Parts: sequence; structure tokens; C-alpha cells
Amino acid sequence: MQASTAASTFRQISETERGERALRAAAGALVLACVERARNGGVDEFSHRRARAEVERLGKSPERSILLRLLLMVEGDSLAGTRLATALVSYACELERTRRLVEADAAAALALALDGTTSATALHAARLARKLGHRERALALYCAARDLDGGGAIARLAEVGEAVVSDDAVRALGRAVRRALAADDAEAAAVGLEERAAARRAHGDRPGAARDLLLAAARFADPVDRARVAHELAGVTLAAGDADAAREALRLALAWGEAPQRDHARTRLHTLSRDVGDQVGMRRWRSFKRPPLVSMSASRAAPGARSLAPRLLRWREALERAESPAS
Repeated sequence: MQASTAASTFRQISETERGERALRAAAGALVLACVERARNGGVDEFSHRRARAEVERLGKSPERSILLRLLLMVEGDSLAGTRLATALVSYACELERTRRLVEADAAAALALALDGTTSATALHAARLARKLGHRERALALYCAARDLDGGGAIARLAEVGEAVVSDDAVRALGRAVRRALAADDAEAAAVGLEERAAARRAHGDRPGAARDLLLAAARFADPVDRARVAHELAGVTLAAGDADAAREALRLALAWGEAPQRDHARTRLHTLSRDVGDQVGMRRWRSFKRPPLVSMSASRAAPGARSLAPRLLRWREALERAESPAS
């Protein structure tokens, strides 16, 4: 995607969508048009005022703050490529977080046009291209990110991304994880393990996916990442009919997660308790709040299958002992 199409992409979405997404796309289109005009040497005070008015109509949110910051940078003639690109990447990340991938891709493309020498910008653009199914563009951007970084942490994450879109993702991700571990890069190794779990699950290898998710959770440093992986592990074990392991994984998500992750874990624990006839669990995990996400029912238990629950229980208890104050 060329940078010159970023504002027009947002404008098209504002004209074809309805409701809040259309309003936010319209505001984003006006701000990105100001950025593009300023980048090409044009100054239009009326466009700036109109963009600001549209952005200020939005409710308070990270997106609104980022758009106002972009306008301030343009109005203040702060067109240093790296600084403006960093703000655009923040905007793309917020759009990605709210699942507006097309808009995020357009914002990342504009950031890349403003600053094509920063590996982090190329990595963000590559991930969005991959999520949108643009394999060849994703590969080119991952290669660019790796070359720009020259062997650092970004390069290792780019290698993970390249592996995901390769013909044999499981094997390529295994190599990427081993190289990350050899470099003592636990974060890149965890990302690779999480991606390999997704690839294995897509091929029906649920035990392998569960093992990779366990290892990923152990290597992530951020509790929010750990909680996300715990929710994924609960999904894998539920699909295999291992309700006990799913319960332990969700209790790990409760221990690690931020508020929305904890709320979703409670909802899933209540649903799981209901499905297995656990009256005590139903009372314990009952919530009168509206659930933020849909909670799926458990699959029928697989007879004779070896449960991951004891391993997860030992891990959770060890974590609780480590985090409790010394007596």
C-alpha cells in the first residue's frame, strides 16, 4: 500500500461502514490527509481546523489522543520522519488492538513512507500485512526489518514472522525459537512458541500446541502476555476435552491478567463449571457483570486422555508461593 492512499483508505471506510467505526475512520482520514499534505510541502489551515473539530467529537480514548498529537506535530511543523512515524505506528497499534486491520495497515504504510530506515516500523508494517493475508509483502517487510536491525531483537522477531508465512511454518518456527534462545532472547522465543502453537493447532496437533503454549507462558515477562497465552491454552485444552486443565489455565489467567482478561477468565470458569456440573464452581465464579466476550462451552471429555491439569496446578502453586511474602 502506498502512503498516498492512506487517507483515501480511511475515507472509503468512512463512506462504506456505519456507526462508530465510520466516525473514527472519517476523523482519521482528515488527520492523515493533513500529514500527507504537510509531507508534500502543503499547508492548509482550514483542513487542520476541520480535522481537529472532527477528532474532538470523538469520545476520550487512546485513539483520540494519538490523533490530536499527530495534528499538533503537523501544525507545529514537526515533520521529522522518525518522530512522526513513531506516532503513526502508535496509531496503527491502537487500530490493530481494536481489530481495524485495514486502517492499521494504511497508517503503518504511511509511517513506513515517512521513515523507512527504522526496523521497528518495518516490523509493525510486516505483521499487519501478514494478518491481512498479504504474504509476499509481509515477507519483503520482514526481510527489511531484519536487515535494518542487523541481528538484534527486532531481527529475531522478524525471523519469527518470516517463519510464520513460510511453507513449513512449524519447522521454520522451531529454528527461529532455537536461535532466539541461543541469543538469550526470551521474548522472541516466547513469540515464536506462541506462533508455533497456532500452527500446530491448525494442523490438529493439540498436545504439541499445548506444550508450546506452556513454554511460551514461562518465557514471557509481561503478565498480560502470560494471561493471553493462558486463555489460548484453555481453548486448546477445552477443544481436547480436558476440562481440568482448562480450569487450571483459566486460574493462571486470573492470576496474571489485567481487568478484561480476568473478567473473561471468570466468565469462562463459570461456563466450564456449569458444563461439568460443578455447583460450587458455579457459585464461586458467578458474576453479575455483562461478559466482555462470549464464553464457549466445554467439549465432551476425552476418555483415557492424559490431562495437563496436574502440571498446571503445580506451576500455579509454585507461582503463588514465589509471589507470597516471606513469613
